[in-house]
Amino acid sequence: MKSKANILALLLVMMATTAIAQDSFIVTRIKGNVVNYRTGTSLRAGDVLQPSDKVTFDNFDSYVISIGQNMGRYMIKLHEPPAPDAIQQLTATVKDVAVPTKRRSLMAERYRPNESVVEDLGSYFGNDKFSVIGNEVLVPVNPDKFQLNDSRFIVFYYRVNNNPVSKKIGYEQNVLKIEKDKLLNTSAGTISNDEIPNVAVYRYESNTHSSEEITRFNLIFVDKEQLTNEFLTILPILHRQNMSKDDIKKYLIEYYYDFYGVTDSKSIKKFVDDLVDGSAGN
Repeated sequence: MKSKANILALLLVMMATTAIAQDSFIVTRIKGNVVNYRTGTSLRAGDVLQPSDKVTFDNFDSYVISIGQNMGRYMIKLHEPPAPDAIQQLTATVKDVAVPTKRRSLMAERYRPNESVVEDLGSYFGNDKFSVIGNEVLVPVNPDKFQLNDSRFIVFYYRVNNNPVSKKIGYEQNVLKIEKDKLLNTSAGTISNDEIPNVAVYRYESNTHSSEEITRFNLIFVDKEQLTNEFLTILPILHRQNMSKDDIKKYLIEYYYDFYGVTDSKSIKKFVDDLVDGSAGN
């Protein structure tokens, strides 16, 4: 006999499945090429998908990010088959591959825009995904915790074309400068997709030739113009919900954390403030 907990879990799954089956999805972002099977046209931001629609992906890395009528956030993506022999036409019905995102708690994700300096770089970067909006981010480090100078500095260690790369991170007045061009362009080659996997962050002291690993994460640089267009697609949806300006800002920041990962708190707050306050009445 099933326990009450098992029955409750089953009911929750059934309710979630029913909600997806009844929902429609407004496309906010596409990675790769995803085609509406019925019309034969590539999806674009702002398109609306019904649960019964079929979509064709160009590969298993492609996906669609969307917002449902219930304001839930969904990733529409194929599940990879267990073996290459199972690969057929990469077409699926939306309701079968639309998965609600696991919403991130901003408090848990260290969203602290009022902090003047970073006390703990391990907590600041996290150990999953860290993203930079635009081409650089400035990170003020508490000098009482780690004083940056010629003999004490931060190093990013990663691999390019399977070759090791060590990059000393520039700084000024104890403020780290994480710069896209300097990290993507290396002697081992150039990274073309704006993402560096498995970056290890080290404190290094040249006087003693000692190092200490702080954390590891995947580093992503997010194109500011593309992010602006993505958020401009979302804003009318939020306005139709009669959300307050503060609630709109909170939703956009949560959306960002859900899909792009942890970022600099001041950067995302300023980006969203500028966009929402500048679009008032639109």
